[in-house]
Amino acid sequence: MTFNDAKKELLYQKKTVTFKSLTSDKTHSLYCTIKKDFQKDSHKILVSDILDDTTHDIEVSSILSIQESI
Repeated sequence: MTFNDAKKELLYQKKTVTFKSLTSDKTHSLYCTIKKDFQKDSHKILVSDILDDTTHDIEVSSILSIQESI
Protein backbone atom coordinates (compact mmCIF):
# COMPACT_ATOMS: atom_id res chain seq x y z
CA MET A 1 0.00 0.00 0.00
CA THR A 2 1.26 3.48 -0.83
CA PHE A 3 0.73 6.73 1.03
CA ASN A 4 -1.61 7.95 -1.70
CA ASP A 5 -3.66 4.72 -1.57
CA ALA A 6 -4.13 5.07 2.20
CA LYS A 7 -4.94 8.77 1.95
CA LYS A 8 -7.52 8.15 -0.78
CA GLU A 9 -9.23 5.47 1.34
CA LEU A 10 -9.32 7.54 4.55
CA LEU A 11 -9.75 11.19 3.53
CA TYR A 12 -13.18 12.31 4.83
CA GLN A 13 -14.22 8.64 5.28
CA LYS A 14 -14.56 6.53 8.42
CA LYS A 15 -12.84 3.16 8.07
CA THR A 16 -10.97 0.54 10.08
CA VAL A 17 -7.23 0.36 9.49
CA THR A 18 -5.47 -2.86 10.46
CA PHE A 19 -1.72 -2.54 10.84
CA LYS A 20 1.27 -4.40 12.24
CA SER A 21 3.01 -3.04 15.33
CA LEU A 22 6.54 -1.80 14.71
CA THR A 23 7.66 -2.84 18.20
CA SER A 24 6.05 -6.26 18.63
CA ASP A 25 4.33 -9.07 16.72
CA LYS A 26 0.90 -7.60 17.50
CA THR A 27 -1.68 -6.46 14.97
CA HIS A 28 -3.78 -3.40 15.77
CA SER A 29 -7.07 -2.09 14.39
CA LEU A 30 -8.10 1.53 14.52
CA TYR A 31 -11.44 3.08 13.52
CA CYS A 32 -10.27 6.35 12.03
CA THR A 33 -10.43 9.05 9.37
CA ILE A 34 -8.38 11.86 7.88
CA LYS A 35 -10.25 15.07 8.63
CA LYS A 36 -8.20 17.54 6.54
CA ASP A 37 -6.29 17.30 3.29
CA PHE A 38 -2.91 18.72 4.37
CA GLN A 39 -0.54 15.74 4.20
CA LYS A 40 2.00 15.17 1.46
CA ASP A 41 3.62 11.91 0.44
CA SER A 42 5.42 10.37 3.42
CA HIS A 43 6.28 7.04 5.03
CA LYS A 44 3.76 7.81 7.82
CA ILE A 45 0.13 8.88 7.63
CA LEU A 46 -1.63 10.94 10.31
CA VAL A 47 -5.14 9.76 11.20
CA SER A 48 -7.81 10.77 13.72
CA ASP A 49 -9.20 8.07 15.98
CA ILE A 50 -12.98 8.41 15.82
CA LEU A 51 -13.70 6.70 19.13
CA ASP A 52 -11.45 8.74 21.42
CA ASP A 53 -10.69 11.83 19.28
CA THR A 54 -6.92 11.36 19.36
CA THR A 55 -4.37 11.51 16.57
CA HIS A 56 -2.09 8.65 15.52
CA ASP A 57 0.64 8.33 12.96
CA ILE A 58 0.81 4.99 11.20
CA GLU A 59 3.75 3.69 9.19
CA VAL A 60 2.28 3.20 5.72
CA SER A 61 4.29 0.01 5.11
CA SER A 62 2.75 -1.58 8.24
CA ILE A 63 -0.86 -1.23 6.98
CA LEU A 64 -2.38 -4.64 6.28
CA SER A 65 -5.87 -3.47 5.25
CA ILE A 66 -8.32 -0.58 5.20
CA GLN A 67 -11.95 -1.66 5.35
CA GLU A 68 -15.43 -0.21 5.65
CA SER A 69 -16.64 -0.47 9.24
CA ILE A 70 -19.80 -2.32 10.04
